Parts: sequence; structure tokens; C-alpha cells
Amino acid sequence: MKIKLTKLHSKGQHPQGCFNNYVHDSSRSLYGYKQYRIKTTSHYKDWEVYDGEIQVSPTGFGRSFKEAREWLENYLEILEGQNYVN
Repeated sequence: MKIKLTKLHSKGQHPQGCFNNYVHDSSRSLYGYKQYRIKTTSHYKDWEVYDGEIQVSPTGFGRSFKEAREWLENYLEILEGQNYVN
């Protein structure tokens, strides 16, 4: 199942930690799909999936954004198979 995430943070939300905006800080990024959120507290890794305020993905040290998105897509497929998704 492919999902379309919505960017929930404002455009100027990313502080830059290096000259010429070379280092991107994702710690204030927030993406959503229905009631689910994908966010991190790291600069670019350790992305987690939340259902509202509850973390549903297993803690994945080093999980990339792409891996978190794929995890959510798989999670939703499982729930859909169990008829839990609206």
C-alpha cells in the first residue's frame, strides 16, 4: 500500500547547523497520514511512527525516513487485513 504523506511542519522550521545550509536538521520535521505521524528527534535518522501520541513502531535506532514510511505502509496493510482501518 502506497500512502501520500502530508508535511505538517512549516517551511522555515529547519535550523541549519553549518555554513551555506549544508547540514540539514530534521529534528523538527513532522509528516502525517490520517491520525499517524512520522517524526524524529535526531538530525536525520531515528524516525518513528506514532498513532496520535503513542509510538507504534518499534524503536529503530538509525531508521531512515524511507524505512519509517515503509514500516507505516506495511502496518496499515496488516490493519486493513484485520478490518481495523476506517
